Amino acid sequence: MTTVFGVHAQAPQGNTALDLQSVIKVRGADPVYVARGSSGHGTTGLATDFTLYEDQAGHKPLCTVAPQGANGRLTVTAPDGAVLAVLHPPAGRRYELELPDGTHLIGRVGTVPGWFVYVLLSPLTLLYTAASLIGGYGVDWHLPARTVWRSGSGPAPLKFYGITDKYKLRPSALDPRVAYAQAVLHFWST
Repeated sequence: MTTVFGVHAQAPQGNTALDLQSVIKVRGADPVYVARGSSGHGTTGLATDFTLYEDQAGHKPLCTVAPQGANGRLTVTAPDGAVLAVLHPPAGRRYELELPDGTHLIGRVGTVPGWFVYVLLSPLTLLYTAASLIGGYGVDWHLPARTVWRSGSGPAPLKFYGITDKYKLRPSALDPRVAYAQAVLHFWST
């Protein structure tokens, strides 16, 4: 079973005390809200903390993500204080996270098949871009950015499909809270 979700920028909300930055829309489930923490002050930099909430009012936190030391790592912590994962800052086209059991998941941006499909579909992309410009919508296209987080062989616990801007998660292999936190970091850094 997989969970499909997308991270989207959140419009400013006047009806909440939270500094909502993004919303994670989960297919078949309630959305998850992302609020910048006390050190964020509305910036979009990666060196700040954030919290994931089940509700827009901020009464049901799922986890908190905060800097850990001077190396830029971010600790994902459950409401009970348990460490769920450590996220490494993006290094070029690579993302890394560590789980408490010692598992390292490494995500690399872009794949050979992704570029191949992009080149094959580029004439359609040109038509889409022209139609968007004529319709007054502007240009809305992206280079292949598929990212797959894996620890070695076997199925990947988390995948990002750049063309659709969707993440696919195997909840049996990775805690959804960790996947959502990694997706927010990925979304904010691209």
